[in-house]
Amino acid sequence: MIICMFSCGQFCLSRKKMAPMRYNFWMRGVYLGYEKHILRNGETVTVIKKINIKTGDGKTIESGFCLNLDQLTIITGENNSGKTNFMKLVAGESKTGETEFLDENGKPITPEIVYIASENIKPSDDVAKHSARNTSLIKNLSKLFSSLGFKLNLSSQDDLVETIQTVEKQANENLKEFSGDSGHMLRINVNEGELASDIVIQSLIQSIDGYENKDKRGLDDLGQGTQRMIIVSLLKAYLDILIKKKIEGVEHTLIVFEEPEAYLHPRLKRRLNATLRGIMEHSGLQVLATTHDPYFAFKNFMEKDTKVVFFEKKDGITEKPQDGIFGVEDELLFIFLYSYFLKKVDKEALNKIKIGKIKERRGYYKSSKKNKDGALYIPSSDLTYIRDQIHHLGDNSEYTLGLVFEIPVGLDKNYFTESDLREGIEEMSKVLVKTSKKKKDTVGVAP
Repeated sequence: MIICMFSCGQFCLSRKKMAPMRYNFWMRGVYLGYEKHILRNGETVTVIKKINIKTGDGKTIESGFCLNLDQLTIITGENNSGKTNFMKLVAGESKTGETEFLDENGKPITPEIVYIASENIKPSDDVAKHSARNTSLIKNLSKLFSSLGFKLNLSSQDDLVETIQTVEKQANENLKEFSGDSGHMLRINVNEGELASDIVIQSLIQSIDGYENKDKRGLDDLGQGTQRMIIVSLLKAYLDILIKKKIEGVEHTLIVFEEPEAYLHPRLKRRLNATLRGIMEHSGLQVLATTHDPYFAFKNFMEKDTKVVFFEKKDGITEKPQDGIFGVEDELLFIFLYSYFLKKVDKEALNKIKIGKIKERRGYYKSSKKNKDGALYIPSSDLTYIRDQIHHLGDNSEYTLGLVFEIPVGLDKNYFTESDLREGIEEMSKVLVKTSKKKKDTVGVAP
């Protein structure tokens, strides 16, 4: 069952298919290939290998588009690169598209997917009725928390089954009488085993209301920031129960989260990221998220059990996903990747990366800093030229503008553009991913 959860906590339902997969990960420095994910307690759960778009959305995502998943998969990319269209396809929100979830052998199974959209500006009538027992919010909260492993039976279940069977018998007798022959009949199939816990939980929840300064409000009347905090609180509650009850091995569940950073204070971004990783590590549940946020990009980049990719559009069509970060033009992210690059690769490889026309500007660089031979310091690479301006802007302000949105005319100043910044981040992340893959291939099974 696919669970679609919007920014104010609302959901809708649709059906998809998925299959077990082979899962690759690091353990004690050795790269191994597995069909299951190993949890903290040593147990294993099957996870999703690939999302395949069987039928495109008629917009940016074409048929045959696919994305390989890890336990946590982050999608970056500029606005209008196809991220939202892809997420809607995955969640079953597209009216025309069709999606399947595959293992390495292409065998589908049915996952539970929690879809948290970036926002829900115009909720439907069903969504707005937050106090009704049959709203999407209550239905799908029940679905999510039913994965905690409740086993339910009614003390009067046998009597109810007998009553239902009596109803079936009597209805068939009436049907025979009305039709004049015995060629028509009905069959009421009864579940004589455990009850579906999500239905029972849904029946127990009468309503969900929001409160602000003790004033009762509909969830859709609360601010976007408050709605997002409610989602974080619910997800954290789910993780708390997993840990408290020592529940492990929630299989075939994927949280599809659009822009998790939206409307959140930086402190809550950190809590949400930690919560998502905690759910992933304790239960085996997977997370697929889109982001424009530098924190979610660099915090999860090159982490264990994590994959960061980017979408890019050409001629109106979203191209095949590539490993790396793109569309997050941020100075702090650049500094993080620069430092990480020197640590994980080497300075020689960094010097080989060329960015736009920066080489033509590097010779002007002036500062009080001098080389060992007494000559004025000049950055040795295009990336270092950008890095020095970010890191030492105040020390060299007489000669440096830093990040500019328009190329200065008639000024002999050091500067870099958003395009330079974006290209530098993309190129460094690509090299880091390739380097990591080469190292993995030398010690174990190739992805």
